[in-house]
Amino acid sequence: MNLSIIIPTLNSASVICKCLEAIKKSTYDDYEVIVVDGGSIDGTISIAKNHTENVIILDRDNGRGHARNIGIIKSKGQILVFTDSDNIIKKDSLKIIAEYFLKHSDVAAVTGSVSKEHPNQDFFSQYKNLYMCYKFEMLPEAVYFLQGDIYAVRRKDIEISDLDVTTDDTERGQILNAKSKKIIFLKDLCVIHLKKYNFIKLLKNDFKIPYDWVKIFIKYRGLAQMIKNKGNYAHAPKGQLISIILSLLIMVFVFLNLLVTINSYLLLILFLIWFLLNFKFFLFLKKEKGFMFGFMKALPITFLDNIVMITGILFGFLNVIFYKGCKTNKTEQNTNIRFGP
Repeated sequence: MNLSIIIPTLNSASVICKCLEAIKKSTYDDYEVIVVDGGSIDGTISIAKNHTENVIILDRDNGRGHARNIGIIKSKGQILVFTDSDNIIKKDSLKIIAEYFLKHSDVAAVTGSVSKEHPNQDFFSQYKNLYMCYKFEMLPEAVYFLQGDIYAVRRKDIEISDLDVTTDDTERGQILNAKSKKIIFLKDLCVIHLKKYNFIKLLKNDFKIPYDWVKIFIKYRGLAQMIKNKGNYAHAPKGQLISIILSLLIMVFVFLNLLVTINSYLLLILFLIWFLLNFKFFLFLKKEKGFMFGFMKALPITFLDNIVMITGILFGFLNVIFYKGCKTNKTEQNTNIRFGP
């Protein structure tokens, strides 16, 4: 089965070479690579041209979803594989994808995750990477979302859609789910994610994703999905959703306690419930990185991160309510596309 690997780029000179070199080392060789660049000024385009002749240069950046749509239009493969410029696929990744589709004709898409291996050893990069690994380890085989680091869809089941800039992968999965298409999570399909996080980048990312998820949640009847899936939504388990709601309640009680006297036992009970909901995650981090990392460092960051996530959700709902008519990036925009120099 021939594959088309679509990679959106924007000022990715520091990582794109490693991404493309990893693809060349693949044990599966029936593929084409298409790089869609949003107007890089750092050498990304010239590096990409050294690895593939299929470099599409847009006159401006309209987001990852738009770039992927352009890649779909220009691709020729039966199976469309999507990854980002800061990901390194493993040697057998393409083979895993091709063989699975060959053996399972009823499956429309497969999705994977990130590897525990991460080149950046700082706390925030390791924390975020392990956080993703932990969430995906708990997933069932059948899912109804796509994970942007690595996923693949049959050409006949994909469509050109007006997708959100940040969460285009989740929305594309929701589109397939709405059509009752089968999506499978492959635990052995994973990439090494090169993205480096710091404190600000972590919080900014974890505000933006929930913020944009709200639009998708409403558009594709997320509440009905949660009821059907026992409280889970996309790759957010119900325990995490309860945890972030509790973090808000705890902060509200702390604030109220500054104004009026509140029973401190109630606050303690809420925090204990929050801690128990996240205890397995802290144990997982302890196993991977030790007690200091897993509890002493991760606990306050996880609580703060939960606050940021629930804030993103609240602002997302406000955005939908008050700015429903805001423009989004559309694939049919008059964006000039050119190959070559």
